[in-house]
Amino acid sequence: MKPLPWAKSALALCIMGTLTACGGGGADENNQGDVVTTPPPVSSSSSGGSSSSGGSSGGGAEGPILSENFGDDLFVNFDEADTQFFFSQEYKALDANNAEDAWPSFYYPTCCFFLNDNPADGVEVSLDQMGIVSDNGNPAMLLDTGRFAVGQTRPDIDDADPKKDTTTSDDVTTWGELDLSQPYRISFCVKDASGSRNMQVYVDNNTSGEANSVWGGGGSGSRIFNVPAADLIPGKRVQINVPGDITFEQGGEVKDVRPSQVGTATSFLQFRVEGGSSVIFDDLLVERQEDDTQGDLPACTVFQPATAPDAPEAPSLFATDAQIAVSWASAIGAISYDVAYSTGDDVTVADTVEGLTETSTTLTELENGSTYNVWVRAVNNVGAGEWSEAAMATPEAPVGDNCSPTTSVDPSATNSILWNVYDGCMHPGELGAVVINGSEATSFEFGEDELPFFTSDDLGIMTLDTIGADAKPVGDLNDVIVGDATTYPKHFTFVTRIDTSFAASQGARGFEIETHLGDGGIVDRGPARIKTILRPDGSKIQLDKFLSDDSTAEVDMDMSDGYHTYQVAFTVVDPATTTDYITATIYRDGVEVASFTGNGRDGGSSSSRMRIGEGSSSEFYANVDWLVWTDNATAAGLTAEELVGELPAGIGELDVYAGADASAAFEENFNGVGLVEDSETESTNFFTAEYRGQSGDASKPMFNVTSGSSRITVAAGTLALHNARFSIGDATPDVDTADTDTTGRGDLDLSKPYVITFEVTENPNTSVESGKCQVYVDNNTSSSSKSLHGGSSKLVEKYASQLADGDQPLGIVTIESDLGTANSFLQVRCDSGTEGMPVVIDNFKVSYQ
Repeated sequence: MKPLPWAKSALALCIMGTLTACGGGGADENNQGDVVTTPPPVSSSSSGGSSSSGGSSGGGAEGPILSENFGDDLFVNFDEADTQFFFSQEYKALDANNAEDAWPSFYYPTCCFFLNDNPADGVEVSLDQMGIVSDNGNPAMLLDTGRFAVGQTRPDIDDADPKKDTTTSDDVTTWGELDLSQPYRISFCVKDASGSRNMQVYVDNNTSGEANSVWGGGGSGSRIFNVPAADLIPGKRVQINVPGDITFEQGGEVKDVRPSQVGTATSFLQFRVEGGSSVIFDDLLVERQEDDTQGDLPACTVFQPATAPDAPEAPSLFATDAQIAVSWASAIGAISYDVAYSTGDDVTVADTVEGLTETSTTLTELENGSTYNVWVRAVNNVGAGEWSEAAMATPEAPVGDNCSPTTSVDPSATNSILWNVYDGCMHPGELGAVVINGSEATSFEFGEDELPFFTSDDLGIMTLDTIGADAKPVGDLNDVIVGDATTYPKHFTFVTRIDTSFAASQGARGFEIETHLGDGGIVDRGPARIKTILRPDGSKIQLDKFLSDDSTAEVDMDMSDGYHTYQVAFTVVDPATTTDYITATIYRDGVEVASFTGNGRDGGSSSSRMRIGEGSSSEFYANVDWLVWTDNATAAGLTAEELVGELPAGIGELDVYAGADASAAFEENFNGVGLVEDSETESTNFFTAEYRGQSGDASKPMFNVTSGSSRITVAAGTLALHNARFSIGDATPDVDTADTDTTGRGDLDLSKPYVITFEVTENPNTSVESGKCQVYVDNNTSSSSKSLHGGSSKLVEKYASQLADGDQPLGIVTIESDLGTANSFLQVRCDSGTEGMPVVIDNFKVSYQ
């Protein structure tokens, strides 16, 4: 006997959270600006286009000449990679398509960026001189003995770096992509400034000497702005009108005047801060003087460096066998999280798990019966914040958690099928691991060197693992089909539940089940064998070289998402009568996915045999819950739906093959036969009579959405809802219930005391101030009074973060009640406080007490 799924894996109970990225333009209320560590963004722009993945705009006939926010909503790490990305064509490329330009970025570093100041030698950024910095999480530009050009194209100059220190007073042309031929205004927000040396802005000059330009030097020359950094006013916008006034704030005192036009239709700019001074600026705007769009920009504020995060709320805990699943709310600005745990109350001496990038983890190898304190803290680029208050939980070993091997099997209730069983409780090579003929204990046969590649745990999961090994381990079981090579027809059916998701992540194969039919075989070849191979590496199931032309029969399917059940049935007729004498039918999760006819692969044995494991030199990995098989003729002809209730009980989770519980008034595992799940291309049929009709009228759907259809998803064998509700068994779902109702109208008999249970498998909700879930009886509205039972119709109402038993976010929900009629229905709801944080449920069941 095996435990139910929620006792099998504490990992399945973890809340899977994500870090929250802080957008540009400011910081959160806690003054935490740095956000999630991510790689630099990737743009589809190229050196030959003008596309931008960053915060740049402008350059057309309409609107500003240039508007640059230095990567708002884009840069989050404020590290060397972000600065490299800003000065790349992927952030903003030049319009010019010049194959000679080795670095065709719109923003070109003329200092402090290239190794040996030569683009050919690679990048070596001096972040203390120039780069993207965090202003409360909002990117800004730091210049401290740094300089860069804006819109400079490559001149036709043979130099190691033709875009740096190459302009001269002898120039007769300009090379750039800024149209500065008409009166223009340059403005920018000063965030921070210090030092007696100057901040400078040049036109058509990529050097540090004002005379080195077609415009020369002096009052009408290329250096249009030359001001001591300390004179600038943090929190104010500098305005440089060319020609015209220069002010250090909008509407402020005129500090200088540019008497004449400096610029052409093909100009560029250079920004520089001399050594010994530092300026941080943002929201650069270049526009025609006839326009003024400064009012559309964010308010100019003083630079505020990020601080370490505040202490989070205490984490949510869910304890199981020697484990505690820990989850917590994401912190704005967090790069990572640390979790500490101890049986004591002093966090400074507790064990810690550091560098977590999700908002959940599972602590393992804990001592059952001991109470643990658990703390969490957030970390950003400044450092680690304060620890949260402690939460407490006590791991306990669930009763009946260990797997008890099957020792006997009875014929199935309806079709008297006698299944042979391997239930995963023991190593498949250990005597007693396999039960055949009802009660005969046996095992698969392995070579000594093959045994270590198969393991079995206490929960009844057998694992095959050959990753990293040069091995082909297999286990054989002989005489699985009665009769000899003259006996026809032959039949063989196996059903198994296997998880190959880890193999999919490693590019490995999953599992092979090879069947030797013990048949006579086709002329000149001999007996056949059929290799059924689960191929998560190729997302398909195969019957290797099964078809008569020696090609492989296969069906595409995703094998990366956990456990699935596979039913494969073979019917074999006399090969003397037809070439394609074997028919194979394949089901997955109760749905027929393919049927093939062929003559199998050569190399079969003269006697029947089943072989498990892997018979190739490829790497394999699979978790096998159970495997049953039979040569019963009836079984080979039954569909998956007809096999429901026909498999042996107690071997593990039977999924769609599970029979009805005699004590259950209603059951739903959100994975029934014929279910179409929600996907990117198709909507679920869960809320249709096609999937499941009512017992009183099969044309009426068992399930009906009562609100928020777009916020209910049925996929992966679960149902997820947020700010939504649905009913179960309501015969007239289009009519709202009312307090004037006098009789029931549903499909469920709740006339005697009952228990509602369901499992919460995922739950990102953490608040205990908002976000609740409810279960109602005979009420399809959101008002508890609108029912024949009045306000009592609301059987339960709990914060979503405490929905499960013991006020836990994950686990089993148990509701006991005696309220109902012989014609009742239920409604499940999670209110608007859960929007965007879906609660995922599974295994919904109503049983009589």
